[in-house]
Amino acid sequence: MIRSSLPVIICLFPHFGAAQTAQTCETRPGSLSNCVRVLACIGDGGLYLDGEARGWDQGTLEVTRSDGVRCTGRWNSDGPLGTGVAELTCEDGLTGGVVYYNQDNETGTVIGQGQDSLGRQIEAWSGLNVLQFLSESGKPQEARLPCSPAPLFLS
Repeated sequence: MIRSSLPVIICLFPHFGAAQTAQTCETRPGSLSNCVRVLACIGDGGLYLDGEARGWDQGTLEVTRSDGVRCTGRWNSDGPLGTGVAELTCEDGLTGGVVYYNQDNETGTVIGQGQDSLGRQIEAWSGLNVLQFLSESGKPQEARLPCSPAPLFLS
């Protein structure tokens, strides 16, 4: 989900509920093996996604919902003015799509919005510094997802 690497996602810190893959998630600008962390809220009831986006200019998504359901998808950053799209399908049949806006190509930072197949809004973030971005203080250990009235900590 970004021009260079999506989806939406930083793998320097352990993910809470993140998809487990055999490969290490490392930021490698310009490389097809590039990987960033992806986080997203689905609706406002506390449901969220945590996982990885791999690739450069286009690639794959592997995320896990906070209820344990795995989801996979694809992203492509060929839109005008730094935009891209991501689509995912979950094991239980839920699907979703996000239009995202590239904030910083080198770090894989994107911000996006979309909708799932049940009509719930999706808000997504990705990139090397996504935890710092989601923290008021800029400290990764204080990152919170705004997926419910009481933000969810991502320790």
